[in-house]
Amino acid sequence: MTEKNRSNSETENKFEKEQPLRHPLAVVAQDDDKLKINKQLYRIIVNKDNALDVEMLRKKYDPYLDQYDYIVGDVSSEHLRLKGFYKNVVRTAIERKQRAIADYLIEYCNPGAAYFVLELISPTHKYNYSRSQEKRPGRYYKYRYSNRHRTRLKNNFKKRCVHQTRFPKKKTIAVQKGKGRNHAFVIKKRKD
Repeated sequence: MTEKNRSNSETENKFEKEQPLRHPLAVVAQDDDKLKINKQLYRIIVNKDNALDVEMLRKKYDPYLDQYDYIVGDVSSEHLRLKGFYKNVVRTAIERKQRAIADYLIEYCNPGAAYFVLELISPTHKYNYSRSQEKRPGRYYKYRYSNRHRTRLKNNFKKRCVHQTRFPKKKTIAVQKGKGRNHAFVIKKRKD
């Protein structure tokens, strides 16, 4: 090795060592089809091509992902990428719901890449469900708003009536011209 190559490799190693971790390493333990990450229990739903590497997951896992009900990890070029999704009943953007996992794998992951999907079994967080999921038929619910106010909430757009203008109409006078052989016609003139 030349001196120039040695200095380049030393600076690369030094850069890797100096790079601080952005988050603490996760505590990950696997038992058959279950996985425990930072006191949360997950079930392995899909593990295509044995994509789940505990050591790589331990380094890459961010505590920010604790809020999600599903975690999708895909491996391409030996790099793990993690993305979180909520259950379908949570009030959030469509691309963050469980039904968008298949679309995410098709659109954003490399074709044929190895991936895994984890489902949260024991959540430590609570979130608000959408209103349609809270109401079940046959139950009495007290509403916060009166019926009149509720109808206003449903219809966000107000009906706006356009009133007819009340300008005076201009009067016209009919004048007959061209008396003669079958050539009679009427001209209307405005009277100012």
